[in-house]
Amino acid sequence: MRNLPGILMLAGAAWLVWSALGRRRRAQDAAARGEAPPALHPSLEMMGGIMPPLVNLGLVIAGSQVAFAFWLTSGAGIFGPLDLIGFLALLAAYGHWLGTKARHRLPA
Repeated sequence: MRNLPGILMLAGAAWLVWSALGRRRRAQDAAARGEAPPALHPSLEMMGGIMPPLVNLGLVIAGSQVAFAFWLTSGAGIFGPLDLIGFLALLAAYGHWLGTKARHRLPA
């Protein structure tokens, strides 16, 4: 049971990556059919370009803090290395999913 959270987080990371790849494929298929996503308000378009890098910076900071705390406490005897790997993979997958969602918009 010690590695169960890590396994669940790795499964969540795999689902996020699968979801992002599916969204990219659907957006490319729609573009090939000539369908375009609806126009965004200029402020939303600007935020779509600015927010993913800012969120990724926050994810890197959070991941670094967790890895440092894990290293300092040796997992506190509760969390194993697989749990840390699962958490970091989940953060990376979320960053990838967010970037894909911002870049590849779907038609309405």
